[in-house]
Amino acid sequence: MKGAGKAYLMTITKLIQHICEYRLLIGFMGEKHQSAWWDCAFMSASSRAFLSPVYPNSVPLAQYSGVCRAAAIVHDEHIGIGRHFHLFRLPDAIEQSSAKCMQEGTFALSVNQFTTDKDRAMERLKEIGSDAVDSGEGPVVVGDFSDNRLNALLKKSVSHYLDAFEHGYRTFPYMRCV
Repeated sequence: MKGAGKAYLMTITKLIQHICEYRLLIGFMGEKHQSAWWDCAFMSASSRAFLSPVYPNSVPLAQYSGVCRAAAIVHDEHIGIGRHFHLFRLPDAIEQSSAKCMQEGTFALSVNQFTTDKDRAMERLKEIGSDAVDSGEGPVVVGDFSDNRLNALLKKSVSHYLDAFEHGYRTFPYMRCV
């Protein structure tokens, strides 16, 4: 693969890894033992123990799939399903790539270190979502979806989630499809 193609592939790979990390962090923070936005505990230690015998080679993927599905359901209830995307519902190609990314053991382990403790997760979210945002309970538009702006839109979404977790309200950032 030539230089430009290799650089593009590395950029896409990094974007997919960011999406997986954002989903795990927000998913963890939204679980019932943290902020109780969705009624699940896929990221908990007891969940790992329960999933290990059933999915011995893919516990991180099972946790990721479970928490993402729980978060997507709640987002869809508040935003609706239609001409928009949000962190937990993105185009099919991105969904498939993120599932593949989570099958890579070293990546999953590197991210899971931040989902063992609420304070660690919040510290990591602060590193990612540093933009000041206007508080917005409920659905909040972060911009118009485009492939080349997706990373910036997702970081803006993380800033909204971070503000909501810090101030005790629920927010559901989404991107319009135009």
